[in-house]
Amino acid sequence: MTLSLFKIFNKETSPKQNTRRPRMHHNARTIVLLLFAVVLGVALYPLYTLFYVTTNDAQVDGHILPINSRINGTVKWVNPDVENTHRVKAGEVLALLDANDYMPTVEQLQGEVAAQQAQLNSAQLDYAMTKPTAQSHLQAAHAAVAEAQADLASNSAEIQSREAHLAETRATFQHLEEDRRRYQSLVGTHEISNSEYGQRATAAKTANEQVAQAIAQLKTAQAQHQALENRLEQRRAELEAANIVPETIGAAQAHVKQMDGNLKKSAAQLQEAQLNLSYTTIVAPADGVIGQRQLEVGQRVQTGQLLLTVVPLNDLWITADFKETQLRKMHVGQPVKIKLDSYEGKINGHIESIGGATGARYSLIPPENATGNYVKVVQRIPVRIRIDSSTDPRHPLLPGMSAEVAVRLD
Repeated sequence: MTLSLFKIFNKETSPKQNTRRPRMHHNARTIVLLLFAVVLGVALYPLYTLFYVTTNDAQVDGHILPINSRINGTVKWVNPDVENTHRVKAGEVLALLDANDYMPTVEQLQGEVAAQQAQLNSAQLDYAMTKPTAQSHLQAAHAAVAEAQADLASNSAEIQSREAHLAETRATFQHLEEDRRRYQSLVGTHEISNSEYGQRATAAKTANEQVAQAIAQLKTAQAQHQALENRLEQRRAELEAANIVPETIGAAQAHVKQMDGNLKKSAAQLQEAQLNLSYTTIVAPADGVIGQRQLEVGQRVQTGQLLLTVVPLNDLWITADFKETQLRKMHVGQPVKIKLDSYEGKINGHIESIGGATGARYSLIPPENATGNYVKVVQRIPVRIRIDSSTDPRHPLLPGMSAEVAVRLD
């Protein structure tokens, strides 16, 4: 019985003993292969570092466009498609603010601009008429003064002529009067005839009448002289009054400038009001994905308040923070292999630019090394990597995704 049990036990356990030895042999071989792979990796790593510089401190970066309210207003309508994670197109209307808050101001300023434009046109027309009219009036005043001076000079010459003529007629009359008197005495002695005396008497009378006529003409000329002097004084006064032409033209021109300034001021106010009215329509600045939506219908928003954000996905890059010791052989243009934590496979890129300072210097409170407890720490410098190859549309890149990059050294 015992022998039978022993045989049965040996039969049941003998297969187990036969299978245990191959398994132990297989595990030992696996361990040896793993150890060999580790040793090989350790041996080849220095060789790998001769051709590549790597870092896992990298992430996808992009622009996040904030959509802020540019005016105070009340949300009247929100696009039903504007939801977080939804996509929008550039120029698509996202929301509308109540335009009735700004329309009356626009209409009022439009009326003011139209009225001031009419006033400016009137002032320009007045200036256009005032300038030639005033200049013509001044020229006419100068001509009138010259004419009065010429008339006065002519009258003075006439007076001189009349005075000479009077002197001449008086001399003639005196001579003839002496002849008449002499002939009158001869008539009394009957030395000459009465007819001869009559001739002398008639000649003397005629000469006396000519003297009287010359005196009258001289008085008339002298009276005209006084009138002409008065007219010359009047013309000179008119010329003095006309000499304000520059002031008149300047006043008209100043009025034009004033109207033009008022028009420009109102036009600027109208433009500002129209801009405010246009700001009641909120549109997407670029293609992208909606995020941080913070607006609802009926909400009262203030100037500068954040309403939502739009993240464009067509302009992305990788920001990798390399140790300062890794930049020795790195330069702009070097090819880069990018491995994203989110997806399988690698994408290509190249170094676009290298940061101008370390990350510590960009921090809110930069470290101050001029202290007694200074500890040297290897700094990291941001490197911007432009993505060259396109990615799978089903697996888009998103800002903030983690990545690992390897820069191929020259």
